[in-house]
Amino acid sequence: MSDNKERLDAVLRRRRAHLPVVDEQVGRWRKIHQLAAELGAAVLGGGSSADDPAQAVLNSLDADTMVRAAQDCLDVLATVRGRVSRGTVNIGVSGRARNGKSTVLQSLSGLDDRQIPSGRGQPVTAVRSRIHHSTTDRGARLAMHSETSFLQDVIGPYHTELGLLPAPRELSEFANYAYPHVNGVSGPEQPRLAPLLARVREAQDALATYRHCLTGEVLSVDLSDIREWVAYPETGQGPVKRPYLAVRDATITCPFPIDDVTALGLVDLPGLGELVPAAETHHVDGLRNDVDFVIVVKRPTDTNAMWAKEDADALELIASVCGVADVRDFTLVLVNTGECLPENVQALDDDLRDRLNGSDADQGYWVILADGADRDIVRDELLQPVLDHLATALPRMDEAVISDAVGVCRDRTARIRAQLANWSDALRTLAVPTATEQVIARAAALREEVAASVQTWVDTLRERTADDYEDTEYFARVTEVHQDVREWVLSGFGAGAEAWQRRALNRFRVDRASLPFAFAQLNGARVEIARRCSAVDDLLTQRRDDYWTGLVTALGPRLARLVDEAGPSRPVRPQDSLMTLAGVLRDASAPCPTLADTLELALDIRLDYHTRVLPRLRRALDVLCPEPDDPSRETGPTSLLSVPRTADGAELLLERVTQLARQAAYDAQAVLAQESAATAQALFAYGEQFEDAFVRSESSEAEFLRLVSGFHGRMWPGDRTGTRAGAERVRHVRGLVTTLRGLLTDMDRYSTGAEEIGR
Repeated sequence: MSDNKERLDAVLRRRRAHLPVVDEQVGRWRKIHQLAAELGAAVLGGGSSADDPAQAVLNSLDADTMVRAAQDCLDVLATVRGRVSRGTVNIGVSGRARNGKSTVLQSLSGLDDRQIPSGRGQPVTAVRSRIHHSTTDRGARLAMHSETSFLQDVIGPYHTELGLLPAPRELSEFANYAYPHVNGVSGPEQPRLAPLLARVREAQDALATYRHCLTGEVLSVDLSDIREWVAYPETGQGPVKRPYLAVRDATITCPFPIDDVTALGLVDLPGLGELVPAAETHHVDGLRNDVDFVIVVKRPTDTNAMWAKEDADALELIASVCGVADVRDFTLVLVNTGECLPENVQALDDDLRDRLNGSDADQGYWVILADGADRDIVRDELLQPVLDHLATALPRMDEAVISDAVGVCRDRTARIRAQLANWSDALRTLAVPTATEQVIARAAALREEVAASVQTWVDTLRERTADDYEDTEYFARVTEVHQDVREWVLSGFGAGAEAWQRRALNRFRVDRASLPFAFAQLNGARVEIARRCSAVDDLLTQRRDDYWTGLVTALGPRLARLVDEAGPSRPVRPQDSLMTLAGVLRDASAPCPTLADTLELALDIRLDYHTRVLPRLRRALDVLCPEPDDPSRETGPTSLLSVPRTADGAELLLERVTQLARQAAYDAQAVLAQESAATAQALFAYGEQFEDAFVRSESSEAEFLRLVSGFHGRMWPGDRTGTRAGAERVRHVRGLVTTLRGLLTDMDRYSTGAEEIGR
């Protein structure tokens, strides 16, 4: 076989030389596929308003054609890569169960029942195995399922076929799943579903025997121990172990009983026709990804001597994955004559030659008759002719696959180019503003928006300064304060009339005069009335807080977002919001000092009782001063307070002090009542000043531009509406189109890209 070895080794070398170019092309087409998918997301992921002129154009663009074209190229390149990346010539052995497939593999590889089980009764091959020739290595490497892949790839298909959805997502869920009893399956689907249900129940019952193996790792196993990992168990006494369920696939390395053989691999494909979910899909994947040639084993027993529909289906399945290569270059039918009656062998041979191949044998399928258990015959009459055929056919098949990939990539490149040209023409019809133009327009719109809102707020402040405006809440509070002071005065200044008079008489006797007590009472009344009038302070504070709250609202939701995102917790009080906003504007990368100053000045408002009311109230309480501080004023109430030092005098003094206190309370009420209008005027003036400074100052326009430029993303988070969204989408789509066209232009340097593969 030395000549075949050299020729096949040359095939493998030529294949490996293609790999860098194939990988390069795969990378390019993956990028094209990714960009085409991004294009689709860009035109569909908008949300622009219906009146956006870009909306209709963008929605008319369809990237699915480009995505499918790129995927077509990736698919054919994956096929090419699967061929050129293989370091061995791989021969798959396929066929329906109980036809001697495992026996043929034993003869080809030199292994026996301990490694490739065969036998009578049920199918024995449970795991797809790859067997590689090596003169130095002998062993097996098992790629194990993880818990996730086991549930998805092994258990999930059973649940899909049985209609038991959703399938378990956790191993514990599978262990505790309440499967129906097999006897409960009936109806026309019973022949198919009952065995499937039995299989999945077997897997559940035996979970403890392989659960610990679901590691997702690669396990090295001695060939003497391989059988239980790749074969169905033999039924017998005791619990059945099923470690094969944890194996994704197996790779066996051993010396084949063949002299001077090339790098050869055998792929043990699980038997066709088994009642396991997605069996055909797994079989196709094995054919497409792993093999260069397939030997289909057919054993002519008494009940299997004719070419049946199932056999024809198997060849059609193989033809569907051999691609553009001639299926007759790719497939051989082995009539396994071992332990078969000659008349059955002859019947099958006649059926194949007369009915499958017809009169033109040269155009038919390759058929070989041989005893699969005779290693010498298998080596000389099966393997050697196959290798001789592959030495000639593989370059032809490789060329066909590569040429097909070149043609597909050339065609899809032209399709994508044509599509991109159409896209470019459509996008040229859209005139969208630049980013700078959008910032300027948005800054002007924001300034107008704030101006209108602040003006509306200032108009509200103006309405409160009208002569007919009444702050009913404040006036009610003033009335309450006056009533409180009056009742306090009339109740003997809180002590009661009799108690007050007794105190007065006692002091008369101590001081031998009435004026000291009288003066003390006037001073005390003056202090107490001023204190009780401070009850309006909370309403004055509330008017100031209402002013700040109105201002925060008037600034609008855009500026409010700068406050919301300024720190870990949102300010609760309106004055905190204004101070935070001022800090954000002042500390911005493009500061807005005038706007920040205006906000801080808006916080410098004092409407409290002690600042605004008390100075004027003190003048109203001068009537309770025993002696005026101003010498130009008339003499105080001294003459009224000088009374006899008797009980009648004490009663008279109470009457006169009460009269003075009531007059002071009345005058204080008038002062308090005037403060409502004064406060409204002050707040209106503050509001007007803020509006002028914030909207109309010399630097206002420039600072609004800085504001929008620096904080656009925060004031318009996730902006995907209106003209701006359409403009952003158009620019994004244009950028993707340009990048895609650039990628295709770069590929021109390699002809049409994939053509380089064939060189």
